[in-house]
Amino acid sequence: MSTGKRLAKRSIIGTRVCAPGEDGKYYSGAIYAVKTPQTASAESPPGQKSVTPKTLYSVRFDAVPGGCPPSPSTEYSDRDLIGPGFGSVTSARLVPGQKVYLTYNGREIHAEVTEHRQHLDEVDVVIAPNGQE
Repeated sequence: MSTGKRLAKRSIIGTRVCAPGEDGKYYSGAIYAVKTPQTASAESPPGQKSVTPKTLYSVRFDAVPGGCPPSPSTEYSDRDLIGPGFGSVTSARLVPGQKVYLTYNGREIHAEVTEHRQHLDEVDVVIAPNGQE
């Protein structure tokens, strides 16, 4: 006999993502609105893999000291975002000056990208000295 349990609906609202700014750098934030047109077609344009190609996401960005995240009115497609259910960080093109976190000697540290050679899958970074992160 079935107990009648069912899974709760999962909302994309509040999902933590990174989105590109006008300067090409990625900024972190959370999705706060989703715009899905009523006539979203099931077919994607050639060369683009997207389940809902016309769905747009609005992101509320975290405060950035000394930085300038994109305008909150900017809308992004699923191909522009990095996060759970979206693109992977391995497909991102990092620009010089992009702040990143990485594991070094078993600790998570802050670094800044100096060069990204995507064709070689290599990123050069400058690690901040201890206490100056």
